[in-house]
Amino acid sequence: MRRRVAAAAVAVALGVKLAVDALPDAVVAFGFMRPAARLATIYLGAAFDIPTMTISARGVTITVVRACSATDFFSMAFTLLAFAMPIRHLALRIPAAVVSAWLVAVFANAVRLVLLVYADGFFPASQIPAVHMSIGIAVFLPVFALLWYTFVVKASCKKSFRQNLQDSQDLRKDCQHGNDLAKR
Repeated sequence: MRRRVAAAAVAVALGVKLAVDALPDAVVAFGFMRPAARLATIYLGAAFDIPTMTISARGVTITVVRACSATDFFSMAFTLLAFAMPIRHLALRIPAAVVSAWLVAVFANAVRLVLLVYADGFFPASQIPAVHMSIGIAVFLPVFALLWYTFVVKASCKKSFRQNLQDSQDLRKDCQHGNDLAKR
């Protein structure tokens, strides 16, 4: 059963990734890049030029491109949430997973953009691509781990606790029923 769920999750993640990758650049810019850049500029008190998708802060100019839109992270977060959210009805779970994954992706990407602005002054230009990748990993991996812990680990602990509680109540009922039979 777990293998089937894992295979389904991989298929969903790849399907969502392909669907998001097929979106026009304008849609990705409007839905992912602009909100994250706008949040980053609000935090930084910086200027954001929408047509060129650039953030200018602290003497640094960063151009937000499609590769930096967090759509891959959105695909993974959506898949995790679509499978693990504790909403029974699929018609409610899927929209909830889309909205939740989008919010998490935009906020995490905004944090990444802010960190990139701060890191730009500490590293030479030749190291910026590696720093960019490292900051992305340092932001997105813990956020995904937190989602996993919250919706998979913690939820399964609650389920097993509920199951153990139910089993102990069933055992008490069986014992009580056995005692009632012995009295007769």
